[in-house]
Amino acid sequence: MDTLILDLLDPEEARRPPMAMKDYSDEFKADAVALFESTPGATYKSIATEPFPT
Repeated sequence: MDTLILDLLDPEEARRPPMAMKDYSDEFKADAVALFESTPGATYKSIATEPFPT
């Protein structure tokens, strides 16, 4: 999308830098999936925002 159009739609959004991709280990990803699958009623957002159990 053109920056001018973004400025008209949401000026704050147009000024934010793009999000950087994060590199997570295979173990971390597997643990996150296991946590999601073992938590009744979990959503991706709830798993992402909750502190990861140790």
